[in-house]
Amino acid sequence: MLVVVLVTTVLAVGVLIAKAIMLRWTERLLLADAAHGALAEAALLLASLAWLINMYGVISVFGGPGQAVSLLPARQVRRTDHGVINLVPAWIAPTVVALFAAAALCLLLAVGLAVRSGKIPFISRKGSLR
Repeated sequence: MLVVVLVTTVLAVGVLIAKAIMLRWTERLLLADAAHGALAEAALLLASLAWLINMYGVISVFGGPGQAVSLLPARQVRRTDHGVINLVPAWIAPTVVALFAAAALCLLLAVGLAVRSGKIPFISRKGSLR
């Protein structure tokens, strides 16, 4: 599990660094010319950003005296006499969920546009398989 978390975090950092370098070189926000490519690129960037924010939430309580409840979105709690205290900052979970939802929406729109434009060869707009 730890290996998967580390690999995905490194990939997310790599995607955002590559985007920053390409933005500097090309002075274009999105590299894809077609709408479906731009939406797919936006989905990848949003998902990478959401994952890094989630990992920030995990690292912010690293070594804390709490019990890890979930990894996505990050949640670690400490049980006290007065109830349960969430140790992860309150803005992490809604931000991660909103960014992943936006990424999923961009990905669905990209697939829809690719199907409509005929860029996916085995699916036609009429629904028959080729």
